[in-house]
Amino acid sequence: MIGLFRSSPDARPLLNRLIRHTVSGAVIGAASLLAACNPTTLSGPGFGTGTNQPVTIAEPTGEVLGSGSVRVALLTPSSAQGVFGQTGQALRNAAAMALQDYSSADLQVIVKDVGQSTSGASQQASRALAEGAQLVIGPLRSDAVKRAGMVLKPAGVPMIAFTTDTGAAAQGVYLINFTPENDVERIISYAASQGKRSIAAMVPQTPYGNIVEASLRQNAARHGMRVMTIESYKSGNKPDPFGLQNAAEQIAKVKDQIDTIFIPEGAAAVSATQLLAGQGVRNKSVTFLGSGQWDQPAIAREPMLAGAWYPAAPKVLRNLDGRTIGFDSFANRYAAQFGSQPPRVASLAYDSVILAAALVAQSGERRFSPQTLTDPNGFIGFGDGFFRFRADGTSQRSLAIMEISDGNARIIDQAPMSAAGLPN
Repeated sequence: MIGLFRSSPDARPLLNRLIRHTVSGAVIGAASLLAACNPTTLSGPGFGTGTNQPVTIAEPTGEVLGSGSVRVALLTPSSAQGVFGQTGQALRNAAAMALQDYSSADLQVIVKDVGQSTSGASQQASRALAEGAQLVIGPLRSDAVKRAGMVLKPAGVPMIAFTTDTGAAAQGVYLINFTPENDVERIISYAASQGKRSIAAMVPQTPYGNIVEASLRQNAARHGMRVMTIESYKSGNKPDPFGLQNAAEQIAKVKDQIDTIFIPEGAAAVSATQLLAGQGVRNKSVTFLGSGQWDQPAIAREPMLAGAWYPAAPKVLRNLDGRTIGFDSFANRYAAQFGSQPPRVASLAYDSVILAAALVAQSGERRFSPQTLTDPNGFIGFGDGFFRFRADGTSQRSLAIMEISDGNARIIDQAPMSAAGLPN
């Protein structure tokens, strides 16, 4: 099945209706690329005037995907230079795929190119409002999300954004991407469940490192783990070797008091572990913990990291009905249609559009209300699995736990497919 559904215990009726609209592995029809000929009058979430009168809105400008009655905007940097622009085009392509797969969707996606500048995000958000968007998907970068949010929040129109910066999250601004906080929450929760009680960490002196450190302290306290020391090092294009050496020496002073060491930065994992080994801190006496940045072959090949654990979004998943879903399935279909492999964020755009279509079909006038979007039972995306939005705009995403063994990484704890499997 291609689509997205709520994962609540009573989700079967919704699931069955989606099955009738979609077929596993098949593209049902071409996306409609059109421009509306006449202005449209809509009502619903985001369009209240206080007088119970519908608001007349402008016809959409730019590319329009689909021909449904509910308008959603996609803010994407398609005209930006380099990889950023290529990613923007991939987001657009993924949205088109979603509407092809959910061919009965009562949805119209207005594609808005925000370009390279942050001002483009606020300008296009304003145009999306004027053209009747009831939900905005994107943009990609944190600063653009914040600028667009300043336009959308006063109008009561929610946004599902792709940034990993939880500082951009807010009520009505929901982040669907994988975040550092998700990584820390999952790996610390799992380590504690395996009896780990005392931890040291090496974190970079970067905004990412600051986020990870704060999350580590919070989650360690929540799960009864004692933080013995957190050592930092400078990191730019690559970690500073002298800083890593000093961090290793400091951790070695408490090596008899710890059972785990957390090294979140993927670029530092191998060298930090080797430096720790030189100080007598080895994987035979402690368990090394990493982040999603560790999900790369070079790290798995490091002998000193044998037995290490890290969280990752699995590329192959089993849906609740037993069907195979996940990024690999999405990426293979994307490549067959567009001739190139998609960036990981493209599957999030696909799931966002499918989510919008499913909520339009099932939730009526409350389709994009805070209560609907923050349903604690969450949703299962067919690109990246289970997730749910919190009221503050942050999200929890389903992650597997990987273990490094014999030069490879294998799943030792599956990504949960319901809210019951997420860390509290």
